[in-house]
Amino acid sequence: MLKCREVTELGSEIIDRRLSFRTRLAVLAHLSLCPHCRLYLRQLRLTAETLQRLPPEEEPKATAIFEAIRRRQDGPKD
Repeated sequence: MLKCREVTELGSEIIDRRLSFRTRLAVLAHLSLCPHCRLYLRQLRLTAETLQRLPPEEEPKATAIFEAIRRRQDGPKD
């Protein structure tokens, strides 16, 4: 039987249904006994669904932040 760590490492594959038949059976067996992993996968699915519904940004916020930092670093020096 799979351990919790193995199930969480397979999280994306579980949600995207990219598991072999054998692995899928092992995951289902584990989930039938582990409420913690069921909750984890439910939260992971909800997060993935929420992110898919967000409108795409023209420029990722992280990129804008890094650009602002770079401009400050390249700014006038005393």
